[in-house]
Amino acid sequence: MAFKKNKDLELKNGIVYNKVGETQTDGYDRLKDNLLYLNADGKNKVIQMVSSISGEGKTTVCANLAVGLGLTEKKVVVVDLDFKSQGLNEVFNISAEKGVAEYILGQVEYENLPIKTEYENVFVITGGSNIYNSSLILVSEKFKALFEKLRSDYDYVIIDSAPVLNSSDFIHLIKVADGVLFLARHGKTTRNQIAESVKELTKNGANILGSVFTRYNGKNN
Repeated sequence: MAFKKNKDLELKNGIVYNKVGETQTDGYDRLKDNLLYLNADGKNKVIQMVSSISGEGKTTVCANLAVGLGLTEKKVVVVDLDFKSQGLNEVFNISAEKGVAEYILGQVEYENLPIKTEYENVFVITGGSNIYNSSLILVSEKFKALFEKLRSDYDYVIIDSAPVLNSSDFIHLIKVADGVLFLARHGKTTRNQIAESVKELTKNGANILGSVFTRYNGKNN
């Protein structure tokens, strides 16, 4: 699936859905519909979004996919676990001070962890601020239990994961996700980077549901 580059679609913080549910592009609608189909049996509700490197549009896609699913009356939570480059708090204009790290440390209760956004049925959990060793967070039993709670409380759980070639965090997230969507940016991601990333994902047991091609400019093809 390809998302075309269009400067006219740069709406509020990169979200191309407005409050009343009108869309400015059909790319996100297609992605949303495909995900609804893939989860028709309820077996693909925790989705890990990955890319090879940073700057491929992963956070923007996560946000728009969540908003699109929310408009279909699905309760969605997006979890920012790209600890080195958190961006969902800026996209949704929320605080990143208390998130997963603080929850694992016992500094915030589960009920106060998801933050309601201005978009219908969409919640966000940030990575938090006290992050010194992300691996210790991701391998903890409390982290695994957190995702069992989220799986129970939400129709969809979308994970904004660190790029495969930038961090090994993606390996731990594969264990709590039902499937992976792989993003590649037109004109930036190389074939070698894609091949290496897919190899790493496959080696670690990822269930790759599909791919998303971002920033595609059809006029040049």
